Amino acid sequence: MRAAVVSVLTIGDELLSGEVADANLPFIAGELSPLGIRVARHVTVRDDYDEIIPEIRALTASSDLLFITGGLGPTSDDLTCEAVGRATGRELVFHQHLADNLEGFFSGLGRQMSPENLKQAYLPRGSTEIPPTGTAPGFTLEEQGCLVVVLPGVPREVEHMMRSAVMPLLEERFSSGEVYLTRRLMTFGVGESDVAGLLSDCIGAGPVTYGFLVQMGAIVVKLNAAAGDREAASRLLDEEEKEARARLGILVFGADGESMEEVVGRMLRERGLTVAFAESLTAGMAVARMANVPGSSDYLKGGVVAYTAEAKRDLLDVPAGLLAGGAVSTAVAEAMASGVRLRFHSDLGVSTTGVAGPGPGDGDRQPGTVCLALADSEGLKSWEVRLPGDRVLVRHIATLAALNVIRLHLEA
Repeated sequence: MRAAVVSVLTIGDELLSGEVADANLPFIAGELSPLGIRVARHVTVRDDYDEIIPEIRALTASSDLLFITGGLGPTSDDLTCEAVGRATGRELVFHQHLADNLEGFFSGLGRQMSPENLKQAYLPRGSTEIPPTGTAPGFTLEEQGCLVVVLPGVPREVEHMMRSAVMPLLEERFSSGEVYLTRRLMTFGVGESDVAGLLSDCIGAGPVTYGFLVQMGAIVVKLNAAAGDREAASRLLDEEEKEARARLGILVFGADGESMEEVVGRMLRERGLTVAFAESLTAGMAVARMANVPGSSDYLKGGVVAYTAEAKRDLLDVPAGLLAGGAVSTAVAEAMASGVRLRFHSDLGVSTTGVAGPGPGDGDRQPGTVCLALADSEGLKSWEVRLPGDRVLVRHIATLAALNVIRLHLEA
């Protein structure tokens, strides 16, 4: 059976200007992978009929499946629906139920709908509606033997429509008879080459293939397996994951996209412990990440952003004598962790201080120098590390490191 040729057309000036990153292509490709379907072609074009229409015609003529994302909104630069109609020779048809849905959507928000939104009640003749999660419906149609799937540009809307309506259709039509599964092991603490080195005797030694992805400090190990059915592919991944975890050990903090804050939050909840943060270098980023998890108030007491020496002294009771030697030291980090633990009456206190760069910090401390500490009822632990990258990357990795010291402490 010939493999389906799949193309993705993403539409939007903001994608080409760099104002918005395209999150839809990786999501669509990831959803298709278990069906044994690979994206063969990806094109991005501006909000311009003269660019959109020729691409639709070319891609439908050369593909079995075409995804189009973006440009289904109500404004003048949302051209996709009409462009699909022109490219396929189909007039746009008004759907009263879509207009009623739009009215109901805005009424539920206590707002009056703008007349421009009625543009979203039109679909190309002969298309099949994909019910909206916002205001823009998606739709599918057949053209020259190609299934065209048109979706909004908003990633959360794409995700819902794909899983609720599109994937069942594709499973019926394009399933190759072989199942492809991917499992992701989330690691933190060493670099990509170090992770690959620990797994060197596994790579290429069996039916499961390996891939690696760097995600702002975390290293993702991708295990890929193909088999005749899902159960067989899962068994291959189970066995390979066991081997990989044995080699990676404490570096593995989660699986399949599980975030560090989810893992740490679950561990705190299971142990009935609370935490508070004292942040200088990370300026509230650690607390913000912990608060991303629903129910985090069960274990997150709060935090103090103490950026200056005066703030460290006044808010966290860091001794002036320590600060006189510079704010970036394990001694200062320990005092911050102890101070925030006492202030919030938490079981754990965690602190970050350091030099994000680009220039040196006080005492000529080098950019990337980060000091972390953890305080609990039994005492203090502290670490000094040098992190790579620019200011943004250093602060991001330091935030993950602050959460990771909690994980390692609780694992121990």
